[in-house]
Amino acid sequence: MEIPRQQFQSKLPIIKEAIDECDFIAIDTELSGLHRPGGSKRLDTLANRYTEYKEATERFMIIQFGMCTFTWDEKGGRYMAKPFNFYIFPTSMTGKIQPNRIFMTQAQAFDFLAKQSFDFNRWVYQGIPYLTVKEEKEYIAEAERKLNDDLPEIRIDEKEKQFVENAKEKIKKWVEDPKEFLDPEGVNIDTRNAYQRRLIYQEVRKSFPNLTAEGRSGFIRVVKFNEKQRKKRMKEQQSRIKKDCEDAVGFRRVIDMISASRKVVVGHNMLLDICHVISQFIQPLPEDVQEFKKLANQIFPHMIDTKYLTLTSPDLQVAIGSGTALENLRFETNQEKFKNPYVDMSIEFPRYLHDKEHEAGYDAYVTGLVLLKLHSYLEIQANPPPPEEPEEEEKQEEEEEEIPEEEQKHRGNTDGWDISDDEEGEDAAWLESEEEDQINQDDDEEDVYNYGSTRYPILDEDAKPTSIIADYINKVVMVRTAYVCFNFTDPETIDSTSDAFHIINTARKPLPSPNVLLDLFSEFGECIIDTPNKNAEENAYETFVVFENLKGEANTIKQKVTEKLTAHQEDIQIQTIAEYSEKLLLKNNK
Repeated sequence: MEIPRQQFQSKLPIIKEAIDECDFIAIDTELSGLHRPGGSKRLDTLANRYTEYKEATERFMIIQFGMCTFTWDEKGGRYMAKPFNFYIFPTSMTGKIQPNRIFMTQAQAFDFLAKQSFDFNRWVYQGIPYLTVKEEKEYIAEAERKLNDDLPEIRIDEKEKQFVENAKEKIKKWVEDPKEFLDPEGVNIDTRNAYQRRLIYQEVRKSFPNLTAEGRSGFIRVVKFNEKQRKKRMKEQQSRIKKDCEDAVGFRRVIDMISASRKVVVGHNMLLDICHVISQFIQPLPEDVQEFKKLANQIFPHMIDTKYLTLTSPDLQVAIGSGTALENLRFETNQEKFKNPYVDMSIEFPRYLHDKEHEAGYDAYVTGLVLLKLHSYLEIQANPPPPEEPEEEEKQEEEEEEIPEEEQKHRGNTDGWDISDDEEGEDAAWLESEEEDQINQDDDEEDVYNYGSTRYPILDEDAKPTSIIADYINKVVMVRTAYVCFNFTDPETIDSTSDAFHIINTARKPLPSPNVLLDLFSEFGECIIDTPNKNAEENAYETFVVFENLKGEANTIKQKVTEKLTAHQEDIQIQTIAEYSEKLLLKNNK
């Protein structure tokens, strides 16, 4: 279901119902750009990688958000999917709240989206606006100041002084003798711009505190309200402020609903998605990565990354292999061994009955579908169902002896009593009536086909992850680092199997050229040398050597290359990536 700006408020109850009833929620985003350009590092620290993502959220924005809820249907023995697709654009729904947002676009990203038939006109004209939590509070405070006439005074320009004096004189004459005016109920002051309007509001507050100035199209109307009228106007203004604010908060209400539900949130390679969602709709990301972890876990307490699940599960590596792109996982989970559970599209949500790859709503649907298949497969591998019993041979029915019609009419009942023709007719009519009643009753009941799927919950009755999925909760893929994953709740684990080395000159001298390093390392496999750079903290030059497939034992290779490198420079230190990352962790924990 695609929800444009004009229908957003009216569709909110449908969105809330889908979130409240579901088992879990899958999300996906399309962005105006990705990472900062020019980065060539093959390996990075946790802090640097987080900084890169944080900077990306400050440059680029979510332009399309996809959400799909999945709900178990006991009667049908299946999961029901409800996918939603939203275009996001920072405009105003009310005309009164217009944060002047500035964001960047990346040509490569827009080129990709254009090739996927992304509708840029719909994005601009039907995109849903939003306010962050801080922006909402600022708007309410500003609106209340205006409502209470608690605004700072502005200076009157020389050229506007006569305009203000004329307006004051006109109001004064009306106050003294309203009957002299064509409209005794109020006086209208024509204004040419917002500055003149502000001046009239200001002068009425200062010089005529018992009067009220109301903005109209092209003029300000000054009237005198009694107490009842004043209270009524105050109530109307408060209602209008509340309505304007609700409209302006816009899409953030969906994020608030997801967070408040405490449901499992599923994504594919989702770290950048989570960074953008929090930065764009909740608050700017904190400077420290540990603070970001706490914030993200407060907003989304249970997250599952289908890419991480596939990469780290031994059973799934055997069943699927190394291809973890979302399209590949969709293809692989169509195999017979992934048939459980059956997933159906809710009848009110027909948009994705046909593929729409790289539309956020469709990708969210596929992400949730893949999770259900992968999780079910792991449950079945851990707890195989008992083998099915062979079907019993159908017993042949004995043919009933055909009784002549005459004998049926005169045959006695079990007590030896004869049944008259009239009684027999009454019994037949009664039986026919009973059969009709049963048929009508069956017709009244909804005929739902049961697909016979088995449900494997992700959370138990206490809202805790079940044993099979617990090891994968709140862990997401983070490539080009020495860590197994980005962990939202615990310290990161070093990937000791990473085929990479860290090289640094402790004497603060430049390193040998990349070509020299490549000659030394290439005999141990195909590798890439990062561009050497200066470590600001240690004031020393460093680089990384990353292997596609290391041929040999890491410590042995380190020793051999160190011996050769010292012929070029004495103060060079080589560490395996595990040693390097371990030192970083110890340093950061001091």
